[in-house]
Amino acid sequence: MKRNILKITIISCFSLIGLLFISSCEKDVVELVPIDRFTPATVFDTYDHCDLAVKGVYALAQSGVYPAAGAERGYPFGAASIEQSDMRGEDMMNIEAFFQVTYEANYTTTSAPNNDGMWENTYSVVNGANIVIDGLEGAIAGGVLTAAEGESFIAECKFIRALSIHNLLIHFARPFAEQGNKRYGVPYYDYPINTPEAIERGLAHGRNTLDECYAKIIEDLDYAESKIPKEVSRISRVTQGAAIALKVRVKLHKGDWTGSKAEAAKLINASMQSPIGGYAIEPDPMTPFANYTSNKESIFSIDNSPLRNPSVNGSLPSMYSVTALGGRALISLSPVGYNNPYWLDETKDKRRDMFRLGSYDLLYLRKYEDNVSAMSQWAPIIRYAEVLLTYAELIIRTGGSVSDALPYLNSVRNRSLINSPVDAYTVSSFADTKEFMKAVLGERRIEFLGEGRRWEDIHRLFLDPDYSTGGIPAKPDRTKIGALMNAGTPVYIVGGTVPADAFNIQFIPYSDRRCVFPIPINSVSRNPLLASQQNEGW
Repeated sequence: MKRNILKITIISCFSLIGLLFISSCEKDVVELVPIDRFTPATVFDTYDHCDLAVKGVYALAQSGVYPAAGAERGYPFGAASIEQSDMRGEDMMNIEAFFQVTYEANYTTTSAPNNDGMWENTYSVVNGANIVIDGLEGAIAGGVLTAAEGESFIAECKFIRALSIHNLLIHFARPFAEQGNKRYGVPYYDYPINTPEAIERGLAHGRNTLDECYAKIIEDLDYAESKIPKEVSRISRVTQGAAIALKVRVKLHKGDWTGSKAEAAKLINASMQSPIGGYAIEPDPMTPFANYTSNKESIFSIDNSPLRNPSVNGSLPSMYSVTALGGRALISLSPVGYNNPYWLDETKDKRRDMFRLGSYDLLYLRKYEDNVSAMSQWAPIIRYAEVLLTYAELIIRTGGSVSDALPYLNSVRNRSLINSPVDAYTVSSFADTKEFMKAVLGERRIEFLGEGRRWEDIHRLFLDPDYSTGGIPAKPDRTKIGALMNAGTPVYIVGGTVPADAFNIQFIPYSDRRCVFPIPINSVSRNPLLASQQNEGW
């Protein structure tokens, strides 16, 4: 009976093969063998087949199955990781019932579109990566691939595995600095689950500790950095630069300031251009979104296409765009995000033009407006702007001065200033390093609006002694905002504060169980060890 209920989390080799050929339709990969003739052995019998198998792992990361409807919804990385993370924060606002469970933190162990979808689809990605790694190792041993070819492919799979596990940690585990909750991380499967014996092994695998999870993530990313050729430059597949940039993020979340800074330094030189990958800040803040397939700033994105996308009920263009363009307009800019005190007004900051008036007289993002009906816009996972802002933060955290860190903050902020010589920050703009750090964190909120980065910062700063978020922020409800606006009360205020009575969704302190998702009921019911390791309070 146990084996029969593993169909969502544990995918077989044959179901992976089927997915590879769904992916191949849009990837211009020749189908060399009829699909009914493929076996686990023939998936890895040529270089092209191995390449196709790796593309299948990306396809799993792009769109998994929404549990309640049995349809694709962009879990985990095609759209869902961004949407769910934005809805856990306060800078973007839920409009209808679609994301209300996440927005209000009313999820349970059976919340299908939230913790269920994220958990089960992410582990499908992890298992798909492990199956392909195993096959690639066999292809190297059998002479199908050279060691360099096979290891580069394996590196891509290990990056996707590391990205997946880290995404689970920021939703299902307490931050690394937390000493409670028994230091639980999440299960880190690094072996394929595709045989009866492997299924039994998986059913006996409980949660790895936070220390183990972070060590394994960094090990995977070190491998990716070392095995992918340095000269490879691309956005929708893993590169050496992407592996380094993800290590910057992961070590930041771990609180390893020195280690994170050392990783970031690999991607930065005096001209603010990366010596690896050639990454640079684009002069126009809209370029990484308008030209999402080809620009200097995007380090790694998940590609969507007209043939394969998270669907009208899940894609970024559909969720964030106004109805006049064919969007569903289910996520708007919150007055909290608009009134961020680190913004300049619309005459000074180009990013004020990245919004459009839509339903209920609310503002909606323009980042995902490229061909809304096709739902083909790629999901941004890592941009160079993140590396630079993180480096500015790390300089301060490792004892550096405002003058040392300021160029990296300004390198991102200044490209959006209409009159940068006048409005750029100077050292005298800040009373001390704490004020500077607040500006860096405030800039992250502005720069990454609608990209899912806000929850990551809320989570990693829960326990920060100087910049703690303290828990899940208070939020306004759309109906409350509408009522205030109809009554003539200013809500969207340049440089102002949101009216106190707008916050009808209350602050949730860090001690509350809702600050982490519970492990879904399906997983704890089939794995008694996981059931005994449920997050505290659930």
